[in-house]
Amino acid sequence: MTFLLQPLQHILSTRETSSIVELNGRRCIIDKQRYPVNGDTVLIDMSGMYEWAMIMIHPRRLITDDGAFLMDDLLEDIAVVGVVTHEITTMHEDDRPTI
Repeated sequence: MTFLLQPLQHILSTRETSSIVELNGRRCIIDKQRYPVNGDTVLIDMSGMYEWAMIMIHPRRLITDDGAFLMDDLLEDIAVVGVVTHEITTMHEDDRPTI
């Protein structure tokens, strides 16, 4: 059995422009310089409020995690912070924590 303890960049194909973000119970690695394509999950900034969304190029719109459609004039105040390249999930939850 091999034990692998390496920096994240050596295990996953990430760049210096990648960051780990935790928002609304979801942990993802985002790339701040990657250009989004149709169907990508992105982190968006809506005037200081952050949200996960799926980007649709044609027609131009964003669909947030809660199902809201953002299009037309609503997109003017939204900035894409980064494109999700990996999602980090927990393999198991500790339902009996030690006190």
